[in-house]
Amino acid sequence: MDMEPFVFGQSGVLVETRAQHPDTPDADETMNAINRFALRPLDTTEVAVFTMDLCNNQVDKHFSRFPEEELERINRLTPGRPLMERHDLRGSLPRGTFFRSRLHNEHERVSVRPEVYVLRASDNEEFILNIEGGVYRETSIGFSFRTPECAVCGKDLRRCDHIPGRRYGDTRCHFIMREVLEVIEGSVVSAGSQGTGFVAHRHGSAIRTPETALARAREAFHQPIELIGDTWARE
Repeated sequence: MDMEPFVFGQSGVLVETRAQHPDTPDADETMNAINRFALRPLDTTEVAVFTMDLCNNQVDKHFSRFPEEELERINRLTPGRPLMERHDLRGSLPRGTFFRSRLHNEHERVSVRPEVYVLRASDNEEFILNIEGGVYRETSIGFSFRTPECAVCGKDLRRCDHIPGRRYGDTRCHFIMREVLEVIEGSVVSAGSQGTGFVAHRHGSAIRTPETALARAREAFHQPIELIGDTWARE
């Protein structure tokens, strides 16, 4: 029996903001990339540009990770997707648009680092100020994928008895997210699952959670789930 894909989230960080002055060395290239998504040509005074460390290949707090081939797919799918606040897909419109993306590799930590532009409109002033001022620092990606592969036995986690976070011999169980179907959006959040800040470089590591929470999460694997921040919810 085929199983439905997951809708999921994983957190990252904002890594930099960039002033888009006309005399910036790559200003023309940046604006050309932005204007592929605009309905009229924008200039450097109309946009704020940010770079996000959106997701990576490390085991996260929820004991999941991306293999590098899935990060390559996410990197291709991210341009053109919206920047949201708090994964609020039903109650608000996008704050910005991802316009290009690259893979960043440092000490075996591979991450997707897209750039996003936000219009310097009056209703975005506070949003931009909070990012530039370091108040909004954490990010999260919303995406769907088809198969949670158990790192212990290689089977679909929904069809095996292993529990993410539990140790089996020398191996701590986690699941590998295979067959990414769609990048839905990227969001600025108040507290992502990895608890990281506005920094230039970050090294991810597994963070333990209570066994009771893991048991509830394990039950949720038997049907599509949505992960918003640190909350598991069945759709």
